[in-house]
Amino acid sequence: MQTNNTAGSKKTFIFIIVFVLIFSVYNTHRAKATITHKTQYLILTTNNLIQSAQLVAKTRNKKYDVKIITVEEIGSDSPSEIRNFLKKIASVKGYLLILGSENTIPRPSMYPSGTVHSTSYSAPSETKTDLYYALLNEELDKDGDLFPGELYDDRMNIAPDIFVGRIPFDSNEEIEKIFNKTIQFEENPPQTAVLAASFIAYPGEIYQGAKIFNGDGAREEELIATFLDGDVIRLYEKSGSFPSIYDADFELTKENFYSVLPDAGFVNWVAHGSNSAAYREIWNDKNENGIPDDSEFKFESFISKDDTFKANGIFFSGSCLNENGVSNLGKAVLEKGGVAFIGSTGISYSPSYFAAPHDGGTGSINYYFVKNLTSGKTVGESLYTAFQEFFENDFYNDIEDPIEANLMNIYDYNLYGDPAITWNPVKKQKEYTTTKRTENPIALHIDNVKDIKITLNIPEKTSLFILLPSGIYIKSSSMKSTIIDNAFGIIRLNNAVGEIVFSGVVRGDIKGQIIIKDPVTTEGLLEDKTFNIAINGYDIRDINMDERVDGNDLEILIESFGKTYMDKGFNHFTDLNSDYKTDGKDLFILLFP
Repeated sequence: MQTNNTAGSKKTFIFIIVFVLIFSVYNTHRAKATITHKTQYLILTTNNLIQSAQLVAKTRNKKYDVKIITVEEIGSDSPSEIRNFLKKIASVKGYLLILGSENTIPRPSMYPSGTVHSTSYSAPSETKTDLYYALLNEELDKDGDLFPGELYDDRMNIAPDIFVGRIPFDSNEEIEKIFNKTIQFEENPPQTAVLAASFIAYPGEIYQGAKIFNGDGAREEELIATFLDGDVIRLYEKSGSFPSIYDADFELTKENFYSVLPDAGFVNWVAHGSNSAAYREIWNDKNENGIPDDSEFKFESFISKDDTFKANGIFFSGSCLNENGVSNLGKAVLEKGGVAFIGSTGISYSPSYFAAPHDGGTGSINYYFVKNLTSGKTVGESLYTAFQEFFENDFYNDIEDPIEANLMNIYDYNLYGDPAITWNPVKKQKEYTTTKRTENPIALHIDNVKDIKITLNIPEKTSLFILLPSGIYIKSSSMKSTIIDNAFGIIRLNNAVGEIVFSGVVRGDIKGQIIIKDPVTTEGLLEDKTFNIAINGYDIRDINMDERVDGNDLEILIESFGKTYMDKGFNHFTDLNSDYKTDGKDLFILLFP
């Protein structure tokens, strides 16, 4: 018995030793695998640019699993052949840096529309995009008509597999200069963020045959600013008959813009654009009728590719066409010191009424991008994740533009620069200085009734804004040149003096403020003046405002049912939930209060 027990003990002892050894080896290998696992970073280039590729690889090898691929190795510079090769070797959520211009390594076309298969500046159309190389697990041309990306025919899902950036030059010297600047930027990131905004449209401006809203880009930039701490410099439109109501550090002029660029780690603008420049739009109401006419607009560039200026940091351009063509503004920004430029290769779309993150268009993409970037994500991940967030959450929210425009926005925004760049500014509280203003001598009288009358007395000629709480709708003014923006509750007076009377209606119960505001940037002459009001207005369901909610109101709503503010015959008072359209939600509010 003892012999048998001894033998059993030896066997048990040997088993324990073997188990411990196996377990130790397993854990050692697992630890090594965990330590050595790196995100994939592919560099796609040509044999002529191997020197640049090796420089990038040497630096990025410290953090990423880098592999250099050449079109010569693939055996073709055809976009489809390149994409097929990437599908075989790319890891999900890795990076792809393309070294070379669009002429050397093509930026292929995708087509948001199933009918417009050539470039158009009036409708969603053929768009050059590097997104083609990012959607590796998606069938891009489901109907096989050789027009990949059509909204209805191909019904793609926007879920990028890799994050793509491009340094769009064909010389080792230029690429190495930009990449060396990138490394310097990451090691010592500039702290300042610059936010610039023009008007995209003015209240009452005609677009596609309908009156649209006040498209002040500063509303978008103010949303962006919520993600930014520390040094933020704002440049907004302060000229013309309808300047921005938002406070700014400087007026948006070329001189002011160029003066703040050298110290900026991040630059973001909302403006009009071409392949060579970004433009501010200024409206001077020459005939003083309060309505924008085509002859009254003036466009001035605040940045142009042919100018001499010093750039720095990461740029997000909320403009059309800034990455269009062989020579464009995006490339110029990199040549002049910028490390990354996100811009549009074609026409980009955003609703004039953009004011909230989910209103759609490029404004929503911009919002998501900055949210991602300031949370520590790389510039490539920030952009491509923004595409996916926009596609999943806000794709149908822009009711001002064709539905295909939303897909075009995703296609035509592209990244120049290394997609692995990060921007990590030190967060700090910005110190504000105040400018002493004179007391506001303006008097205001309000009739607190449903059919409201506001009387303003101005002792000396001046220009100012009156900001109204939601629910007040101004129908008329005794001053002919008054600019009335009911969508955002803004009245603009230019060179006004004496008594001015505004007539309107109040819908719903209001407790709020009427503010008289001097819009000048930092040297305002008048102290903002606030008047508290409390009015029990018309029931919002009382569409015809006859003091009854009945079948007549239902008939009016039905006449406008299915229409948006862009459609002829749309009645703004049938939009009971203020989403710029009359639909089942409004009908539900009317019938089931």
